[in-house]
Amino acid sequence: MNKQIAVGGAAAPDRFGAIETLLARYPHLDEVELADLKRWFSKEASAFDIASLASKEELNGAYALFRAEHLDRFSARDLMVILIVFALVAGAIAYLW
Repeated sequence: MNKQIAVGGAAAPDRFGAIETLLARYPHLDEVELADLKRWFSKEASAFDIASLASKEELNGAYALFRAEHLDRFSARDLMVILIVFALVAGAIAYLW
């Protein structure tokens, strides 16, 4: 009873190729394609997948631009957390002073 389990799913190579194609066309993507690219990077991709894309010379410019515009930015939630932490620290310092 040998069962073979495909690591990463059966369509993983096809999915990687589709993402590679989308990234090559970046920033000329529609909203659905951009959402798909963001979802892949945030929820589906492994560190190896991301490193594999980042190391492809033909994708360097598109990857760097996508990363700067969508992955490395602070979200509104991130900024709110930073503001709350700063306020708590400032309040603690003022209280102890």
